[in-house]
Amino acid sequence: MSGLKVRRAPLPWLAAGLLLGAVQVAAVAVHKPLGVSTQFVVAGTQVLEKAAPTYVDRHPLVSKKKYREPGYGWWLDIGLVLGALGAALAIRRFKVSKAPAWWEFNQGRGRGKRFLAAFGGGFLILLGARMAHGCTSGQFVSGWAQLSLSAVPFTLSLFAGAMITAFLVYPRTPAIEGRNES
Repeated sequence: MSGLKVRRAPLPWLAAGLLLGAVQVAAVAVHKPLGVSTQFVVAGTQVLEKAAPTYVDRHPLVSKKKYREPGYGWWLDIGLVLGALGAALAIRRFKVSKAPAWWEFNQGRGRGKRFLAAFGGGFLILLGARMAHGCTSGQFVSGWAQLSLSAVPFTLSLFAGAMITAFLVYPRTPAIEGRNES
C-alpha cells in the first residue's frame, strides 16, 4: 500500500472556496439560501401522506406547506448530482471504486467496515441536520453569505469537529501526485 497515490485537486482550495462563495451569494440574491436536507423531509412526507394522511395533517412540522410540496430544492438536488457527475467526467476523474484512496491507505480494503462507516456517517449527518432544522450548507455556507452571527461559532465548531474526525479516521497521509516529496 505504500505505492498508493492521491490525485491533486483540479482547483486550488482558495479558488474553489471563492467560487462556492460567489454561487452562494448569487443564490441568496436571486432566490433564497441553498440547502438540500429539507428535500429528505419532503420525500418522507410524500410517502407518509399516502400511508397516514390524518397524521400528516395534524403533525406540527410536516403539516406545513414547505414540507408537503416539492419545490426548487428538488431541482437543486438533481442539479448537484448531475453537476458533480458532469464535473467528474469533464476532468476525467469519474471512477467507480470500492473506497477512496485515503480510506484504503488508512483502513485497508475491507468493504464491510467502509460501508458501515459511510452509512453510519451519512445517517448521523442527516439526523443532525433534521434535528437542527437545517444542514451544514444551510448554516455554514448560507449563514456566511447572509452575514449571520450564528454562522461564526457554528463554523468554528464544524471545522474543529471535522479536523478531529479526519485525524481519527485518516491518521496517515498517502503520497499526492504532482507534489514534490523532497
